[in-house]
Amino acid sequence: MKIRIWCAAQPREAELSADQVVTQVVPLLQQCQDSAEIAICPLDAPIAIAPQPQVLDYSLTHWAASELWQQCQALPALVTQWGIRTSTGGLYQLPLAQTAKGTLFGEIIGCLEGTWQLPIHASDRQRQTLYDLGRRLLDHLQAPVGCYFLQFGWQGEVIFEQLWPFPTVAALASIGVQTPDWLTAHYQCLRGNPLRDVRIPARDTVRRLE
Repeated sequence: MKIRIWCAAQPREAELSADQVVTQVVPLLQQCQDSAEIAICPLDAPIAIAPQPQVLDYSLTHWAASELWQQCQALPALVTQWGIRTSTGGLYQLPLAQTAKGTLFGEIIGCLEGTWQLPIHASDRQRQTLYDLGRRLLDHLQAPVGCYFLQFGWQGEVIFEQLWPFPTVAALASIGVQTPDWLTAHYQCLRGNPLRDVRIPARDTVRRLE
């Protein structure tokens, strides 16, 4: 089996760089499929990926998901019609795994003091607000299987920024903290493997959504 990892040659702020793919992602995928041939494919323009037999296309850039990305870019206008505020500079991301069995929600990841941290505590009300928004977005997109990251701010209510149709750089915070981490979970979704739960050990002190 061959795995083609599509990444950005010049990543946006949310995208993993080719170096991060080499050092962080490739070892995780080798653990999933130790016999796989892994090719790293940096992109600097949109590409139509032609599926090939025995090849898994693992996208970490909007360039490799151009049609879906165009739909995601239109979401802020739609969310505004739903009565939800939108803005930029959101410091939080909610991971969502779209599986063949439905949607699995992860713990919030926050960028605090310039570092992505997991988990961020949220109240039941905050969680339900975010989960409801996530479901509506994925339903609207008729989202293919994979992991999505909902970027938002919070000022007493959710402020929507963007839905990324692949694991972002924030997913690195889950490595060694969550089982499975979000980069491995993305692989499992793409492979059609069961993904029933994600687990994080209990921690005495966590930051709160605010």
